[in-house]
Amino acid sequence: MSRCAACGRRLRRPSPTGLGPVCARRLAPTARPSATVRAAPPPDHHVPGQTELDLTDHQPSLWSL
Repeated sequence: MSRCAACGRRLRRPSPTGLGPVCARRLAPTARPSATVRAAPPPDHHVPGQTELDLTDHQPSLWSL
């Protein structure tokens, strides 16, 4: 039987990389973002030369329609 190239465990099924399934998962970069990584805040869509208007209670908005 062959052995894992990283830890030396006996392999039931040899792999082309020489790593066992446990070491392959441990050494492979993950595509999933971790739970501690937060997404970047949305960009500020300020347009130079335009003044932002304050919304009042009586002014219709997309949410009040």
